[in-house]
Order: sequence, then structure tokens, then C-alpha cells
Amino acid sequence: MVGSTPVREVVQRSKQYLLVEREKLRIQHDSGSPGPQVSAALSQLADEIVVDIYQQCLRDAKLEHLADQMVLIAHGSYGRGVLAPFSDIDLMLLHAPSVEKQINPLISQLSRDIVDVGYVLGFSARTASEAYAWAWKEIPVFTSLCESRWLEGSRDLFERFFHSFRLRAMRRKNRLTNGIIAARLEEREKWGESSYLLRPNVKRSRGTLRDVQMIRWLGFANAGETDIGKLVDLGVFNEDDYRHVKRGNSFLLRLRNELHFMSGKQSQDLLDRHLQIEIADRWGYRGETGMLPVEEFMRDYFEHTGEVRYAVSHFRDTCRNRSVFGAAIDRAFSKTVDEDFKVGPYHIWIKPRSLDRVANSVADVLHLMDIANQRCLRIRHQSWQAIRTAMRVRQPESPTPETTQHFLSLISQPGRLADLLRRLNELRVLEQIIPGMKHARRLLQFNQYHKYTVDAHSIRAVEAATHFIDNEDWPGQIYRAMKDKTRLHLSLLIHDLGKGFEEDHSDVGKRIAEETADLLHMSEDDRELLGWMVHKHLLMAHTAFRHNLNDPDMLTMFASEVGTPQRLDMLVLHTIADLTAVGPDVLTDWKLSLLRELYENTKRYFRTGELPDDPDISVLETKNQLLTALEKANASRVSFECVKSMPSSMLRHHDADELLEELMLADKLTNTDRVAVVIPRSIPDSHALEYTVIIRQDDRPIGTFSRITGALSGMGLEILRADIETVGDNLAWDRFLVNDPDAVETSLARRNAVCKAIVDYLAADEIPQPTFRRRWNRAAVKQVAEVQQLPTRVTFDNETSERSTIISLFAYDRPGLLFTIAKALANLGVVLNFAKISTHLDQVVDVFYVTELNGDKLDSPQRRQILREHLLDSVQRLEQ
Repeated sequence: MVGSTPVREVVQRSKQYLLVEREKLRIQHDSGSPGPQVSAALSQLADEIVVDIYQQCLRDAKLEHLADQMVLIAHGSYGRGVLAPFSDIDLMLLHAPSVEKQINPLISQLSRDIVDVGYVLGFSARTASEAYAWAWKEIPVFTSLCESRWLEGSRDLFERFFHSFRLRAMRRKNRLTNGIIAARLEEREKWGESSYLLRPNVKRSRGTLRDVQMIRWLGFANAGETDIGKLVDLGVFNEDDYRHVKRGNSFLLRLRNELHFMSGKQSQDLLDRHLQIEIADRWGYRGETGMLPVEEFMRDYFEHTGEVRYAVSHFRDTCRNRSVFGAAIDRAFSKTVDEDFKVGPYHIWIKPRSLDRVANSVADVLHLMDIANQRCLRIRHQSWQAIRTAMRVRQPESPTPETTQHFLSLISQPGRLADLLRRLNELRVLEQIIPGMKHARRLLQFNQYHKYTVDAHSIRAVEAATHFIDNEDWPGQIYRAMKDKTRLHLSLLIHDLGKGFEEDHSDVGKRIAEETADLLHMSEDDRELLGWMVHKHLLMAHTAFRHNLNDPDMLTMFASEVGTPQRLDMLVLHTIADLTAVGPDVLTDWKLSLLRELYENTKRYFRTGELPDDPDISVLETKNQLLTALEKANASRVSFECVKSMPSSMLRHHDADELLEELMLADKLTNTDRVAVVIPRSIPDSHALEYTVIIRQDDRPIGTFSRITGALSGMGLEILRADIETVGDNLAWDRFLVNDPDAVETSLARRNAVCKAIVDYLAADEIPQPTFRRRWNRAAVKQVAEVQQLPTRVTFDNETSERSTIISLFAYDRPGLLFTIAKALANLGVVLNFAKISTHLDQVVDVFYVTELNGDKLDSPQRRQILREHLLDSVQRLEQ
């Protein structure tokens, strides 16, 4: 091409060499070569190329005579000698101040050539004093330069620079240590506080390669050494931890290499779901009974990252700059507790003479934790380090009565319970007290719903419950009023331990709960309650999210299942804590409001025997207010009849002003040619909107529900709930609770457009086919398709409701699903009375209360089978 710059010969040669050698290393990796070996070879390959280019650039710039005043230094991961296939490389040209102006052509050509070869380059040229000032100012620069390695140039200049850098760093060890810890904490908050995330970043999430690097950085600041093996020789790092970190580092390096080779480029290091499945297959995982191959692979991943996280946490605490003032206050105001322990204002610790005996006794360790929990104190690091060292080599044994007594006392109080349970779990002491924890340890829940492993989720659920102590809202009031919190905390800890087996996890969990109660010598009443809580821990969520809370039959059945107000209190707190622990944004305001409604309805039923459709004082007051207002407005007879026949649920959940507005619009509807009126309304303290659609029954078109859902879905709205009521002799009152993902605050124009779409759909001769917006990309669709493990299911329930058949449909979400289902019901002449839509990320459970056209239930098995096949066929066609 005319005017183009010819490619330099050294670049052509190096680029071809890089492609050939990288492919050889890919083959070596695929054959099972360890991660550190491949990463070291990739680093050596980069060394050859970079040095060759540097020497050529030096000759071309005619600066060979300055070679002894410059040194090319690799730093960061490149300096560490552990590159991934497409990692960037960090270089610094360290030079004497006197040559600064002469080396600019060298710098420009060198950086340009390395980039042209195909590397992503981080490059700087500095004097020693500039490099020091840069490092003390920016922690990421310090952590990169402490991994410096000589590549080419003056060895003497490099040795003098790095020796001085080491000494200066150690003089600043406190500030650097705190800076490293703060920077890593900030990074963890972005990429994952837990090492048990189900979509982790293999470089930056907790317990991953960044934490291995953090050990090296802290080692350099505190002991002048980045080699972890040498830190062990210096007595700075624990030898047992080193073995675990070395294994974890090897696993993670191989995994990161895999991600790079699979993508053929520098990856984001995110171990996504479809990648987990593919890697598990490539690495030969076959799965165990009740466990998928991907779950087995991820269990190994969590085992390694858990050990790395554990090791770095303790090394961090060892290196951390402690407050001399705080330690002095602890000593000055400490007092002895139970002979073996000293308690200060901030910490509790083991007396030196008792250290070995307490550290080797599970019962004594639990006693220490119990005191720390009751007083909300931290266990001093030296005491915890002794416990950790002893427990990791101690042989497991069955719990003694003293052990169980201290454990039950520990778990009865909120305090710092979750942190202490995590420590017991990491030490594998928890599984000696509750054997079911061993199977659940780092067990993946391979769905799009849970975010954490089973053991991490269980402890987070306990943590969510203990946070109720400071909650001023209604869950906090229930929690604080609960005198004995032992059974709630324990049921949360073990509620999911039945996962990973072929049998339903609630059934397995019930047996585990009863066995745990026996091991802990709990009373028969406590044993029965614990088994029931674990067995029924999904009952309240399923009832609230999948059923009509205004159905008296449903409420009486739920109340009968729960049995007592005490169990109801425990169950609602358990449900809220469980949902909170699943992951961010799972417990929405809408779900919490449904749980509260079910809780209060059931509580009222236990107290007074009143059912949701029984008129209470508030219902009667609202009705009287409406009748008075209608009389003042000279409303028609139709409006008065509507109020008299209005269901109690409408009068209970909507204030008189809202209902009056709807009644006046409905009154006008009877005297016009309009098919329907649509009223949009914001829901307080929520981003949700409610669209109320009032239709004359005489003009009600076929497939009303499918028409409205089609209009709403076609406008891009997410439907959360639908209530269908008949008011008076001739009016249908349909309410749809929706979320608008496109708008935080929905504009008036947007609402009017939605209302017009609903009216147009209702007025159409045939049910229109809406155009649904696609909200996900192809990669996401592929991921969902590969993760799916369960088929679409349709079930019928003729027992729960006296008036209706309840259809439950489980499917994976996709645009147009609800419209497709509603249209299928309409085509078969099924009357829809109520709908509840429940979506957990990609999984949908829609519940419909339906009858035949004559108002009867769907009693015929043949009729139900036809409907099931029609629904399944409709969903299957949508997938295609």
C-alpha cells in the first residue's frame, strides 16, 4: 500500500515465532501440563522475543554505548514469570538521569515493535528516584515493582535499584501493608466478597490468583521477599498453608490458561456457567451420584479458592499494623473469665498457660467462641492462630456432651455468630458437630437462582437472621420478641444440607435435621420442630409467590400446615433470611410485601378466626365511605351495586379514594360505547405500577387475559401479578402489577401509550400477536440453554381451592411466555380467575386459578391431560 510503513524484520520474525510457540504450548496445556509450567514457558517465550527486539532497537538507535546505564525490567505478573497465553506484559526501562534525553527514539521504537508483535504492553521509562516516588504514591505500582526481574542491560544497575527498593519498602511496611489490604478490599467488593461465588473471576474474586499475589506483596513489604517458599523458611508464613496455596495456585493458573486458550484472546477471566460446563467436560470430570460433572469440577474450584482465602486472611492479620493504643487498653482493662480467658474492651484471648490445652480442645474452643459471641468481641489473632494450627492437624472425633452444650449456647445468640460459624466451617470442626455439613461443603448449586455454594449460602442465611436484631421493621420486631433463637439459627444452618442427592432436598434435609437434633441431645419437641422447619422451609415462599392470598381455602390450608403462631413467626423469618442469602436483589420489596400479607392474614386467622374474605372493621369503613361519596356524587345505581358486591380483598387493599376514582370511571363506561377503561397507578415505596382494566362483561372479548398480557408484554413490561374479579352484575375488574425495566420513573406519555395498547388489543376482532422485545444476547441464551436441567412442567391441584382448579406451570423464561400460556388457555375455553407470576432470574413458576365456562373445576382427567399437552406444545413452539 502506498505510504504505508514497512513491517520491520524483527517484528515479522517475532510475530511468527510467537504464533508457532504459543500453539505448541496450547497443545502442551491440552495434554494436561500443570499451570505453572505452561505459564513459565509463556513467560520465557516473551523473554526471548522482548530481549531480541530490545537488542535490535538498541542497535538501530546506535545507543549500544549506553547499555551499561540502562536496564530493561519485567514487573507484575511478567516479572513473576507466570504469564497466561494472552496476558499483557509490563516493562520498565530504568536508566541513569544523564541519558534521559538520548533514549526517546529507543523508547518509541521498542514499545511500537512489541505491540506490533501482538502483545498488550504496559511500558514506562524512569530513573530510580522516579520509580521509588511512583511506588510510594501508588499501591498498584508498588505491588507491580516488588515483582521486578532483570531482562537485559546493566545487572549492577538493577541490583542496586532493587536492593534499595527492598530496604525502603520494609521501612514503610506498616503503611504499605495497610495500603495493600485496602486496595485488595476495594477490588473484592467489585469482583466478589465470597470465595464461593457461582460465577467467579479466577483472577480477582476472593481466594483466587490475586490473593496468592497478595501474599507475595505483603511478604515483600514485611520481610523483603516475594517467594512464598522462602517466606516459610524465614518463619513468616505457615508451612501447611504454603502447601495449600501452592496447590491452589497451580489449579488456578491452569484454569486461567484454559480460559485464554478457549477464547483465543485475553479473556475477562470470568468463569461463566457455560464455560464451567465445557471445562468440566474437557478436564474429564464425570460427576458423582446426585452430582453433575460441572458441580464436581466447581467443588474442586471452591476447595482450592477456600484454602487460598483462608491462608491469605491469616497472613494478612499477621502482617497488619495493629493499634498499640488498642492493645494497651485491652491489657489495662482486661479481666479473667472462666480461668482460661482474658477479656478486654475489644478482644478476648486465651491465657498463655492455657493456650495449648484450649487450642487442642473443640469444647474449649467453642466455649471461647460462645463468650466472644455473647460479648460481641473479636478473638485476638495470636489465640486464633494457635487454635487454627492445632485444629488443622487434630483428628476428627464425635462431639462430646460438653461440645454440644457449648455449640447450642453459641448458636442461640446473634452477636458475631456468622463469622464464628465460618471459622468453624473452614477448620472442618462444624462438620464434626453437624455431619451433614461435610457433604454440603463447597457444594455448587448449579442454577441461575443461587449465587453461593450450599455451605456459604447456609451461613449467610444465619447471618441474615442475626441482622434482624437491628432491623426496625416488622421482621426485626418478630426476631427480637423471640426468646429462644436457637432453633431458628440451627434450621437456617442446615436447611439446604439435603442438596446434591437424587431425592428431594427437603425430604433429605428433614432426616438430617432430626439426626442433628439427636446428636445435639435436643428435646423431642425441638427435634420435631427442627425437622418440620427444614422440611417445610419453602412452604411460605411457595404459598406467597404462587397463590391467591385472598383465597380463604388457601389460607386455611396454609394455617393448618403451619399449626401455631410460634411456627409462623419462625417460618416467616426463616423465609426472609433464606431469600436474602440467595443473592443480591432476590428479596424484592414486592416479595417482602407478599410475605407480610400472608403472615398477617394467617396471624389474624390464628387470633380471631377471620379469613381474607371476611369483612373486618376496615372493610366496613371503606365500604361506608364509598357509599357516602357515591351518594354525594349522584352516582348511578350500578355504582352502588358494585360497592355492595365488591370483594373484601379489594376493599382491604385499596383506599376509598382509589376505589371511588375507579367506580366513577366504571359508571361512565356503562353509558358509552367504550369496551374498557384502563387506570395506571404507582405503587408506593416500589418501582412497580398497577394497571386496572375495567371491562363490561357483555362486551368482554374472548381471551381477555391473553390480550392484556400481550399488550403489556409487547410494550416491554414485566408482569408480576394479575387479579381478576367480577364486581356487580356486569363489570370485570382486572388488576395487573407490572415492572417497567425501561424506566425508573415512568412518564405520563409512557403510561398513556400502555393504556392505549391495552384498549386496542381488547377492541381487536382477533387476539393480536404482539412483537416481543429481546432482552438478552446470544451468549446469554446459550448459557441458559446449557444450564437447563429441568423440563417444562404443568401440574393441576383440585384440593387447595374450593372454587377453582389451580394450574402451576414451571418453565424457563423467554419473551412472550405468559401471553402464549394465556392464549392457550383461552383457545381451550378455560376461564381465568386469578394469576400469580413468579420469576427467579431465568426460571418461571406461573400459577393460574381457572374454571370451566360454567364455573366448575376441571374435574375430568381427560380434560386436564388435553390442557397439559396443549400448554406444553405451546411453550415448545415458542422455544423454536
